[in-house]
Amino acid sequence: MDHVFTGVFDPESEGSKIIGQIYQPGDWDGTQLHYLLPSEDQSAQDMVLLLEGLIHQAGQWCAKHITADLSVDSDLFSAFRKSGFSVLAKKRVFRFEKLWTGPKKEINKWQIWTSSDVKAMRGLYATLVPPVIQTVEPLTKRKMLGMVYYDQDGDLKAYADLVYGPAGVLVLPFLHPQTKESPSDLIVQLLEDLPDLNNRTVYMIACSYQPWLENALVSSPASPGPEQVLMVRYLALRQRVKAEFPFGAVENGNPEPTVPLAPIKNNQQ
Repeated sequence: MDHVFTGVFDPESEGSKIIGQIYQPGDWDGTQLHYLLPSEDQSAQDMVLLLEGLIHQAGQWCAKHITADLSVDSDLFSAFRKSGFSVLAKKRVFRFEKLWTGPKKEINKWQIWTSSDVKAMRGLYATLVPPVIQTVEPLTKRKMLGMVYYDQDGDLKAYADLVYGPAGVLVLPFLHPQTKESPSDLIVQLLEDLPDLNNRTVYMIACSYQPWLENALVSSPASPGPEQVLMVRYLALRQRVKAEFPFGAVENGNPEPTVPLAPIKNNQQ
């Protein structure tokens, strides 16, 4: 079951209320900060107290972390730092008011993915996304089926996560850096193959761990948004735990000297 919580901080002294909302999909172990509504007369401590309240609620849902996207020049950056958030990556959103019609290249078309594509998608995801980010950013947001791209040899070289809204489509592409097709050609083809656009604006995200994607989008007709940072506040720490009752003879495949051995007789006649 999905969880949504809207928190309101009302300072006892002078100042206006500030509001924030967090969201946790039912199949995720993490929580997202949806939005913040600060006030002009708020203090830095007021925002810290609101964030701490949202973090506490996320913990009540047994979330392992809470993530937030924040502009690099935001006045709220210090409040997030004081609340225990740290920066994992940078990202930028590019807005396509109209499709990018570059020179037509003879490349394959993007296709809607199926369950048979997931294994190859996981391999590409593990190759591109740093392990520390994999703990907070899933393979797909699973709002709907996304797109995959296979080259002429039948190898998966890219996939794109899609989130559709009433006024736009959010696209998060994952492109292998070593492909015969250029990133620009893949993006042009992706924009052409996106289903059910219905004149909606396309927003494409480029993360710092895919600089080749951002370089291609910078050279496109898309309008770049402000640079953002992906911030995370961990609510649980991973710790390696030894098994209380190890069975070395079974796990290693080699019998230990202390393990008694008995011959097995063949009683068959």
